[in-house]
Amino acid sequence: MNTLSLAWLVAGRARGGRARLIGTAAGVAVGVALLLLVLAAYNGLTDRAERSTWTYPYAGAGATAVQTPGDATVTDGEVLVSSMGQMAPERFGPHAITRVAIASTPGTTVEVPGVGAPPAPGTAYVSPALAALIASVPADQLGDRFGTIAGLIADDALASPDSLVAVVGVEADAVAGLPGTLRVRAFQGTPYPNESYRVIAIVGGIAVLFPVVVLIGIVTRLGSAARAERFAALRLMGATPHRVASVAAIETGASALAGAVGGLVLFWALVPVASLFSIEDGRFFAGDLHVDPATIAAIVAGTVLVASLVAYVTARRADLGPLGASRERAERRPRLVAVVPLLAGVAGMVVLTLLSISGRPLPRADLILVGGFVVVAVGLVLAGPVLTAGVSRLLAAGARGPAGVLAANRILRHPRATFRTVSGLVLAVFVVSVFAAGITTARVDGFVAAPPDERLAASALVGHVSLHDDDVAAAALEVLAATPGVTAVALDRSHPDTGSILRATDAAALGLAVPDAEWVRVDNAYFTNQPSEGPVAVDPVPADVAAEAWISSVIVLTDGSPAALERARTALLTSDLAPWLPPSTREEDAGHGQLTWAARYAGLANVGILIATVVSAISLAVSTIAGVLDRRRTLGLLRLTGMPASALRRMLAAEAAIPLATVFVLCVGLGFVVAWTLLAGLTGGRRTVSWPDPDYYVTIAVSLALAAIAIAATFRTARRRTALPATRFE
Repeated sequence: MNTLSLAWLVAGRARGGRARLIGTAAGVAVGVALLLLVLAAYNGLTDRAERSTWTYPYAGAGATAVQTPGDATVTDGEVLVSSMGQMAPERFGPHAITRVAIASTPGTTVEVPGVGAPPAPGTAYVSPALAALIASVPADQLGDRFGTIAGLIADDALASPDSLVAVVGVEADAVAGLPGTLRVRAFQGTPYPNESYRVIAIVGGIAVLFPVVVLIGIVTRLGSAARAERFAALRLMGATPHRVASVAAIETGASALAGAVGGLVLFWALVPVASLFSIEDGRFFAGDLHVDPATIAAIVAGTVLVASLVAYVTARRADLGPLGASRERAERRPRLVAVVPLLAGVAGMVVLTLLSISGRPLPRADLILVGGFVVVAVGLVLAGPVLTAGVSRLLAAGARGPAGVLAANRILRHPRATFRTVSGLVLAVFVVSVFAAGITTARVDGFVAAPPDERLAASALVGHVSLHDDDVAAAALEVLAATPGVTAVALDRSHPDTGSILRATDAAALGLAVPDAEWVRVDNAYFTNQPSEGPVAVDPVPADVAAEAWISSVIVLTDGSPAALERARTALLTSDLAPWLPPSTREEDAGHGQLTWAARYAGLANVGILIATVVSAISLAVSTIAGVLDRRRTLGLLRLTGMPASALRRMLAAEAAIPLATVFVLCVGLGFVVAWTLLAGLTGGRRTVSWPDPDYYVTIAVSLALAAIAIAATFRTARRRTALPATRFE
């Protein structure tokens, strides 16, 4: 009989063999599908960033800065571009809108992505989502900001179906004097804002993949005890160790192949569903979530090859004799050398970071940090059995109850197998800690609620301008004051020495207590979200000093209704005041920090936390159930000798809790150290980490709760599979 037929006879036709193969294939399918989804999301985020970041042009990427502010000359080979979204987005309620103002000649050769020829002055191209939003509200609240809508921006120039983008045609002199205006010869996108973010994205992808790979590794070992019995029977019939190992490799490889193909089908089925989830800038287009055929083939082949190789090596190393074994063999004691990779990885990352902070970074430090992260994660798994064995030795000496004695001695005899059960959760705690610590670098000061004599009213709209013509300002203010819902309009002037200067009447309208004077100086903190310590200082200013100041911002007070706020914003944007930043309120400014690249990557980290937590819980449940099934005869004998089911449950819980508790604090600490080395090492110390948000502690609590639920879910299996029939040896 050839090896292939023998493998089918042993695995496919044996009692319970088909169920085990189906379970293995199903687990591999889930793991491969998750693996492909993570890779597809990584590709999708990269692709959509590259095709949509043309809205944020920068000098050097087919563009140059306007050398002389106010120079409105434009040639056919270039366009003048002002993208307010680079500094702050234009707002409409909770929505953030990216506005790209373009000035061009009638014969321009420059093409705008998704549009073609730039729009003429007074017209605009908008994204489909923005067009729908414009159609849903009165024109004086939103539509009037963009002029005549000439068409829609194509999907291949948008990040998401939810993207709110407007390409507005303007006259050259309307943008030539604005800060940040560029002469663009060709629009280009970039997948990452800089190299550091690329490294962070790679590390995040690897971090999410670790728990998935652990899950695949666990399911390929399902039924290892039953398999060992069948292999012992083969040895009894005369099969050589090589042939037995070959049968194990074929059996495992076949189920892994079926699972990998099933995972591919599951991935294709889940792509339309996954594209509906909003990540970073919104939902994905259906074509965004993709994995190239070469990568798919490599994953399928790699899964089968690794599973087969591990099965072959494990079977050879098991050294099963013709009579099998009457009892479980104790594992070889873990050696301290297994801790070396962990220590080396941490030490290397810390030294590299300290060199970067001191201004002496090593070449290709980014690649070294990525490698260090991988070494630390793998080292944590390698060091786990060593630490677990040491702790279990102490617990075995001091254990009193039967559950504690049995659990501690089981761990002492099988530290690798026991730690493997919780390795997915261990990696999840480490990954979650890395993500949670990294998120803190994007933390921004929140909105500060305060009385009107301490901070500007939350609903007060501020438009930043740069104007030296009082007549133009007066005419524009009349239009603003006549806007329905506007209750007051004030001008803020800037002086190089004095700071913010307002008319006393305007300051009083804002709610400030003013002295008897025509002009007053107001502390700049009044317009910010800095913590308030009481009413701000308001001091009189001589008229000659006020005359030296220029108009720097327009403050509009409304009745507080959303409609009035948006009407005022639209009126301000379309006025002759020409704001160089989108008008916003203090409350909106506080939320702007959530729209930075750092905050976007923090949002991705939250997705990574969710994936790692869920996958780790699945891994723990699968591995615990597999352990019960593999030891059902031993556990059944314990039940037969009178051990109550409650003691059995406590023993199983202890076997999972002890290795997890052994490395829990280590995982958390390593997570924060690794996050610090990545952020500080990539930025030369400009970014760092701080104490995590309360959400982190909630996530850890949820992870532990899921672990408890996963263990509790195995109790029924333990009770049912350790009954009297499980002790039969025939």
